[in-house]
Amino acid sequence: MVISLKEASANTEIISAVTDAISKFTCQDKDVETFLKTKAFEFERRDKSRTYLIFDDITGDLIAYFTLSLNALPFRDTVSKNIVKRIDGFSKDVKAAGIVLIGQFGKDCILAKHVSGEKLLNTCLEAVYKSQEIIGGRFVMLECLDVEKVVGFYKKNGFQSLQFDEKDKYLQMIRRL
Repeated sequence: MVISLKEASANTEIISAVTDAISKFTCQDKDVETFLKTKAFEFERRDKSRTYLIFDDITGDLIAYFTLSLNALPFRDTVSKNIVKRIDGFSKDVKAAGIVLIGQFGKDCILAKHVSGEKLLNTCLEAVYKSQEIIGGRFVMLECLDVEKVVGFYKKNGFQSLQFDEKDKYLQMIRRL
């Protein structure tokens, strides 16, 4: 079951249970865990992003979450003009393109042991495709640490390396919608 944090925040009957589930969430990536616990509600309130909570259908436990936002993707000089044109759809000379960003994606390292990352990523991508139907868009992007296991997972699921974010040193990966 997927519940948007915005929807949960507006529902006084479930907000307490959702807040409690969030407080118990543990993730290998502490930045992902910290975002959910300390920033997600504020980002919702300010309309900077939308966070979606994935609960186990049987136990009701919070097993994963993801956050989506619209973002401008500035291209570094290392990106070929052909790739820029493919992402933009029109021009090879643009300096940036609009893109859907999977800003956060993580699963509970205890409760989600038996749920595949692919299944969780597909749940996330379903929301991305719904947004694409409404607003358009050609690509989805995520940023991750340049760790072989992580990059391999995303490549296996259709993402390709694009460039490194100069500021945060994360690998930016894209996938055609």
